[in-house]
Amino acid sequence: MFFFKKKENLFVDILDLKVECSEIINIKEAKLVYVNGKGKLTVETGTSEPPNWEAPTKIKLNGIPLIQAQIPDCPTCSSLLATGYGIENANCKELLEIQEKINSDYINLETSIDNIKALLTLLKSGFYLIADAICYPTDGENFFWDIPNNLKEFLSAGPVYLGEGNYVFDQPVYLYPTQTTDSYNKDRVEYYVEKFKNSADNKPRAIVYNLKDFINFILDGHHKACASALLKKPVSCILIIPAKIYEDYYKNTRLNFSRILIDYKNIPKEYTQYIKKEKFSPSQEKIEIKDGIVNNREWEKEYINSAKHYPSIIDYANVIDIMHDNEIEVNDIFIENCLENFDEDSQLKMKKLLYLLEFTDIKKAQEIALKYARKTLREEEIDKELKQLVYRILLSAKNNEEVEKIFIDYLVYYSENKEDPILKIINLYWEETNG
Repeated sequence: MFFFKKKENLFVDILDLKVECSEIINIKEAKLVYVNGKGKLTVETGTSEPPNWEAPTKIKLNGIPLIQAQIPDCPTCSSLLATGYGIENANCKELLEIQEKINSDYINLETSIDNIKALLTLLKSGFYLIADAICYPTDGENFFWDIPNNLKEFLSAGPVYLGEGNYVFDQPVYLYPTQTTDSYNKDRVEYYVEKFKNSADNKPRAIVYNLKDFINFILDGHHKACASALLKKPVSCILIIPAKIYEDYYKNTRLNFSRILIDYKNIPKEYTQYIKKEKFSPSQEKIEIKDGIVNNREWEKEYINSAKHYPSIIDYANVIDIMHDNEIEVNDIFIENCLENFDEDSQLKMKKLLYLLEFTDIKKAQEIALKYARKTLREEEIDKELKQLVYRILLSAKNNEEVEKIFIDYLVYYSENKEDPILKIINLYWEETNG
C-alpha cells in the first residue's frame, strides 16, 4: 500500500505522458494528473468481521456520507451498496463554483480538467486518471436513480462471472446517484433533452468518480443522466479514477486505473518522490451503515423502461470478453455459417457475434438479428439467452415493417405462453411505438 506525501499548496497538474486506454472501451481519451488536495472527499473503511467478512465503508464529502457500502474481503464477490445523505447537503462551495463551466459545451479534455480544478482539489493527494468517457444511466440493471436506500448487493460493484472460471473486472461504465430525488427538476431535464438533441460530441459532461469495478458515483450531472435516459443515449462524462498502486512479481511499482496500467518509472521524478509506503489503517470509529435518503420518488415509466435500452452488466461483460476472443470474426462467411447452422456451437458463436455488434455496429446487429429471427421462428432448441438477445436488438429498430412482421408472427405462434420473456420485449415495442 502507498500514500502520497503532500506539498503545501493546492494544485492539479496534468502530466506529459501518453495514456493507452484501449482496454477500457467506454473511454475515449484520458490524462494522468497529480492532485495535491484537501482530502475532503474521503473513504472511511472499518474492519471486516465474521461471518460475512465484509468491511463497512463510507465515502464522504465534507463529512456527509455520499455512499455507504459493505465491501467483501473476497476479491471476486460483489459489494453491497446503500445510498448516502445527499451531496447537496455537503455544503460544497467548490461544486457550486464550477457549475457555469461544467454546464457549458465540452471543448476538450484539458479544458475540462482546468474547469473542474476546484473540485479536484477536494480529493486526497495522489495520482488520478481523468477521462472523457461514456457511461450508461443504469446501475447495470435498472435506471440509475431508482435504487433502494438500504444495503443491496450490486453486481456492478464487483467483477462479473461468465462461467468456467472466467471473470471480467474493472470496466467503469455504470452510474450510482448521490443527489436526493428531492432535487429532481423536470424542467432541467427537459432543458438537457433539447440541448442534447442538437449536440454532437460537445455535450456538457457529467462528472463521475469510479467507486469499484463497473460502478461510478455521480458528483455532478444527475439531470444530464436523466436526459440521456429519456433519449436512450449514453451519458457523456468526465470520469475520475483513483490510482491503485502495487508492486508486480518483479518488484516494479505500477499505477493501476481500472486495468489501465502506468509504470512508475515513466512518471516524472518530481512526482514520484512524494510516494511513500503505508499500511492500511481501518477507521478508529465504528462505522455503522444506516439507510440513506437519496431515492424517495416513484419514477415514471419512461425512466423505468429506459434501462432496457442499455447493455445489462452481463451483456457488457460478454462484449468485453468477446473482444478478446479470436474465434469471433465479423465477415460474411462466419455470419452465414451462424445463420445456417443451429447446433450448440453455432448458437454460441451467434450469441457472441450479436453481443459484439450490438455495441460496435447496431445496424449490422439488427440486420443479422432479423435474418436469425426469421430462420429460427419455429425452432424449439434455441438458447434462451440468444433468443432474448435477438429480439432485444430488434426492439431498437423502430418503424421497421419487417421487424413488426416478425413480432406479429411470434405473437401468433407463442401468445399462449404468458411467461415467455420474448412477449414482454415485443409488447414493449408496441408500447413505445404507440407512445
